[in-house]
Amino acid sequence: MSSSYLHIHKSRGFTLLEAMVALVIFSMVAIGIYSWVNTNLITLNRLAEVAATEQVLNSSVERLKLVDMSKETSGRFNVNGYWVEWSAELLEPWKNGTTAAGAIGLYDLGLFNVKLSFSKDDRIVGGYEYRHAAYKQVREFKLEGD
Repeated sequence: MSSSYLHIHKSRGFTLLEAMVALVIFSMVAIGIYSWVNTNLITLNRLAEVAATEQVLNSSVERLKLVDMSKETSGRFNVNGYWVEWSAELLEPWKNGTTAAGAIGLYDLGLFNVKLSFSKDDRIVGGYEYRHAAYKQVREFKLEGD
């Protein structure tokens, strides 16, 4: 009976080698999980920044629709903490607009290449380039016989 008691007593705990192996395995798993969480946080922050700059882009394009590019071809404004610098270059000379019937209309049309640059905290975070069709009224409406 005493020999079985000794046998049970010996197998009750971990040896030092088993404890070290368990700690190494646990450490490797913990480092892997920490690395995975850290990578996900970096990705999440980057996605938040991309979403914010997309909102700034949409607001900027809508704001520039109100600008008369025949008179103003560059500028700077703030949208939600981002500074937006823009410039517009006329790609072709202004052309006469026409009506559906083919007659010369009241407006002339111009095609601009618009470049945007977004910065926050003195760091450029994005840019965008697009084409913008602009118009300006250059003729008055007249009825025949007037």
